[in-house]
Amino acid sequence: MAQAAPQAAQVAQVAQATGDELERITPPVDPGKPPQDQLVLAVIGDYGGCGVDRACASENQVADMVHSWNPAYILTVGDNSYQQGRPEEVVKAQAPYKADIDAGRFFPIMGNHDYGNGCTPESVQPSVDFFKVPVAYVAGFGNGLVDFLNPDVNCQTSSGTTMPAIYDQYKNTVDDSAAAWVLSGGHQPIYSSGKAGNNPNRAWMMTPGVDLILAGHDHHAEHIVTSDGYNIAITGNSGEGITPLFSTAPGSLYREATDFGAMRLTVTKDSLKAEFVTLPDTVDYSFTLKKDAQGKAYVAERSDWVDPNPDPGQSPTPNKYSVSFDLAAGKTDGLTYKPYSDGPYEETTVDGRKAVVLKTNTFGGGNQLYMFADDAAISGGPYAVTATFTYRSPVPGKFTLQYDSATSGSAYQKSSSVTIGADQVNQWQTTTIDIPDIRFTNRQNGNADMRLSATGDLPLAISGVKIDVVPPKPTVTHVSMDFSGEPNGLNWMPYESGPAHEITVDGRPALQVDKNTFNSGNNLYLVVDDKFIQGGPYDGTATIEYRSPVSGSFVLQYDSAATGSAYQSTTRVNITAAQVNTWQTVTLDMPQVMFRNRQNGNADMRIVAANNLPIVIGSMDVTIAGGEDEALEDAVNAVAAAEAHPSAETVQAAETAIAKLPAGPDADALTRRLTAVKAILAAQDLTAAREAVAAAEAHPSAETIRAAETAIAKLPAGADADWLTQRLDVVKAIVQAHDLLAGIAARDLTDQAAVDDAIADLAEARAIIERLPEDQRGALQDSAAAVQGRIVEAITAILAAPHQGKPAPIARPWLDLVIADTYGRYGNDTMQGQVMRIVAGHATGTEVKAAIEEFLAKR
Repeated sequence: MAQAAPQAAQVAQVAQATGDELERITPPVDPGKPPQDQLVLAVIGDYGGCGVDRACASENQVADMVHSWNPAYILTVGDNSYQQGRPEEVVKAQAPYKADIDAGRFFPIMGNHDYGNGCTPESVQPSVDFFKVPVAYVAGFGNGLVDFLNPDVNCQTSSGTTMPAIYDQYKNTVDDSAAAWVLSGGHQPIYSSGKAGNNPNRAWMMTPGVDLILAGHDHHAEHIVTSDGYNIAITGNSGEGITPLFSTAPGSLYREATDFGAMRLTVTKDSLKAEFVTLPDTVDYSFTLKKDAQGKAYVAERSDWVDPNPDPGQSPTPNKYSVSFDLAAGKTDGLTYKPYSDGPYEETTVDGRKAVVLKTNTFGGGNQLYMFADDAAISGGPYAVTATFTYRSPVPGKFTLQYDSATSGSAYQKSSSVTIGADQVNQWQTTTIDIPDIRFTNRQNGNADMRLSATGDLPLAISGVKIDVVPPKPTVTHVSMDFSGEPNGLNWMPYESGPAHEITVDGRPALQVDKNTFNSGNNLYLVVDDKFIQGGPYDGTATIEYRSPVSGSFVLQYDSAATGSAYQSTTRVNITAAQVNTWQTVTLDMPQVMFRNRQNGNADMRIVAANNLPIVIGSMDVTIAGGEDEALEDAVNAVAAAEAHPSAETVQAAETAIAKLPAGPDADALTRRLTAVKAILAAQDLTAAREAVAAAEAHPSAETIRAAETAIAKLPAGADADWLTQRLDVVKAIVQAHDLLAGIAARDLTDQAAVDDAIADLAEARAIIERLPEDQRGALQDSAAAVQGRIVEAITAILAAPHQGKPAPIARPWLDLVIADTYGRYGNDTMQGQVMRIVAGHATGTEVKAAIEEFLAKR
C-alpha cells in the first residue's frame, strides 16, 4: 500500500489565517484512480506518558494492540508527550510509534502538553521538529476516501460569536473537500462526561460537512451525538492514566473510564465503522455511520451498551459560584443572553440605564429571554441557586424563570412568579427567587440553560441578572492525618512530582518529603476524602506540624474560589536556623478554599517546600466553618446514599432520617433532593416495565407475562401503566390462543366428543386471533390452519369408519369445518366434489350445496 508521506514543516508556527484552506500535507487525489475500497485507521490520544520516565507498560500495550490491526494510518488527538513537551520527553514518548512516524503513517494533533501548556511557536517546536508536521493541516487518505482535518484546536478558541483566526480556513477546507468522509480532530472535546468536561469555545468545529469529530484531553472513551447530529468520539485512554467520569454529557451513548484502549475506524465509500477497543483487544462498543440523501452522516447501527455505573457518584461542584450580566455596569461574568425565534429582544436605554427589552413573541406564550451560563463556570447539577433580577415594566404584569429541573425532569420548570403591581410601573425593581434544583445542561431552545418568561406581551426591561449557587454545607468541619494513627479524612498521596516516604523521627512516625526531580520545589500532595468535605467555598485553616534539618521555607497551595487558581498559596512559612531539627506548628488561613480534586493526581492541596527543602511532616489538620449537626449529617448522608444507589430501601432510609429533622430549609432541601431520587426510581421502574413487556412480546409465555405483570404493578396508575397493560393484554391473548391450538394439536381425536371439543376450542382461538393486531397474527393463523386440517382428518376418519345401520348425519359444525378446510386447500372450483368425497353417506348433495353457498356468502 502506498503511504501518504507528510510534508516536512520547516518552522513551527501556531496556526494563522494564511491562505484559503488548511495546508494539505499529503499528495493530492489522483483523479485517474478510484478511491480505495476499504481503509483501516487507528485513533489514539493522551498516550505519551513514557516521556517523563514513568511506567510505560500501558502505552506499550496499547501500541502493540494498535499494530496488531495493521492500520494504514495512525491518528492522534493530542498530548502525545508529557509534561511540557520538551525534546527528551517527545523522543521517549514516541518510541512505540517511531517506525510509524518514520514511514509517514502517523498524523498527530498537538495537545496542551505538546504545547508545554502554552500557545507559542517555541513551546510546540520540539513536537513539530520530531513529527515533521505543521500544527494545523489536512491529510488525505485512500485517494479521496478520507480527509483528516487538524485545525489546531488547542490554541484556536471562539469567544461568543467571534470565531478563531483559523476558522475560515477550516470551513473552506470542509466545504471544498471531495472526500467520501471528513474527520475533524481537536484535543479538547466540545462535549465530554469526563473530568475536564465541556469546551464550548471549540464548538466551531461543528460545521456542516464534518462527519466525525475526534477528541481527547479527558482520559476516557466516549461516543456523543450532539443535539444537531454531530458525532464526537473521545479517545483519551491510550496510555497516560484514566480519569473519572462526572456529569453525563447530553447525547452520550457510551462511556468507558476503567481500561486503556484505542479506536479503530474501518472506512468504505458507503460506511464508517468506529470501534472502541480496550486491552487486551476487546471491542467494548461500536457504531457505524452512513450518509442520508443530503449527505449528512447519521448513526445507522450501534452496539448495545448498558452503563455499568449510571451515577458515578460525583456531586457537581461549580467552577464559579456566581454568574451574571449587568448591562448598566457594562459587565458580563459567565452569564450571557442570545436572541431566539421565540425570544426576540432589543438592546436599548431605559430611564438612563442600559437594558434589554423583551419584544413580542410572535409564536405566543409570553415574551422570553434565553440565557446561557458558561459551561466552564457552571454545568450539570442539580444545584440550589438564587436568581436576582433587576427589571422595569411600563405596565403591570408577571414573569417567571423557566429552568431545567432535576426534580420534575422538565427543561422549562416554572419558578414562583414575580408580580409587577400598578404601584411598581416605570420603576426599576430588584427581586430574588429561590431555585432549589436547577441543572445547567443546555436543554432549552438554542441550547440555553434557562429563560425569563413574561406573561402575554409584557415589554419587560432587564438590566441585570445574577445566578448564585448556594454552597452545600459540609458534613464535617475537621479532617486530619497523624502518622502515629489512622488518617481521619485527610491523607497524602505519592505523585511523580511529589515523592515522599514514611520515617521515624525522635521515636515518632512521620513523613519525609523527597526531592522533586522536575523542579526545585518539593511537593507533598494531600487528598481530603470526598465523603468528609467536598465542594465549597469554605473559610478554612490548616494546622501543620513540621520540622526540617535545614533552614528554608514552604507554602500550602489550595484550590481558591476567590482567585480561581487550583494552586493558590497561603502565607509563606519560614524556618529559621534556630528552628532547625525541632518540631514546629503553624496554622495557615485558607479563605474561600474549595475541595474538588483539581490538583495533580486529583489532589485537593499540596505543600510546596522551596529549593528542595527536605521537610518532615508529623501531622496536619484541616478545619472549615459551617458544619452540620449530627441529625442533619445523618440525613445528608442518607440522601447521598439514595442518590448514589437509588432503591426502595435507600429512599426509605433517607425518608426516616429526614423525618427526624425539624421543619425548615434543610429538611425542605433534602426532601427535594430525595424527590429527584424517587423520580429516578420511577423512571427505572418504567424502564424495567417496558423491558419486561418487550421481553414478553418477544418470547410470549406464562413466565414472561408474570414478570411483566409484576413490573407493571410497581408503576403508579396512569397512562404509562395503561399503555403497557394494553400491550401485555395482547401478549396474554397470543399465549391463550397458542395454548388452545397446542392443546388441539396434542389431543386424541378418535371420537366424536373429542372432535366437538376441538372444534369449539378452534373457534375460540380464531376469535382471539381476530382481535389481535394484524402484524401479530401470522404464526397463529398458520397454526390454526394446521389444527383445522388435523381436525378435518379426524372427521374424515370417523365418517369413513364402518358403522352399523344407516350412517349418522354429519353435524353441521363438522360440515362447516370440512367446507372451510376444503376451500382453503382447493379453492371454489371443486369444492362440491371434494366435500362430497368426505361426507358421502352422511349428507346429501343438496345439503352440501346449501352449506357451501352459505359459507361463500359469509366470505
